Amino acid sequence: MGWWLSALLGLGGKTLEKILPDRARLQQQQMEINAETERTSGGRMTPRKLLMYLLAVAAGWELLLRPVIATYWPDVLLPPSMGKELWLAVSAMFGMGF
Repeated sequence: MGWWLSALLGLGGKTLEKILPDRARLQQQQMEINAETERTSGGRMTPRKLLMYLLAVAAGWELLLRPVIATYWPDVLLPPSMGKELWLAVSAMFGMGF
């Protein structure tokens, strides 16, 4: 009777690992990827670094400049907010999932 319970729990653990992966392991893998990218680039600008800088500027716009402009100069026509897409890209870039 005990063997089927342990088999069921073992199968459940494997399924649970596929559904809810270990965040610490995923972050460790992302840090290894970042370190390898930095080593191979030799300090030069890479497409990944460029994308990170562009995302930082876009996040600054969405978090700092856009609210100030909308508050103090409400008659200024601003482009539509891209906050949802921006945070999706930032979270994917840092390996935090979607």
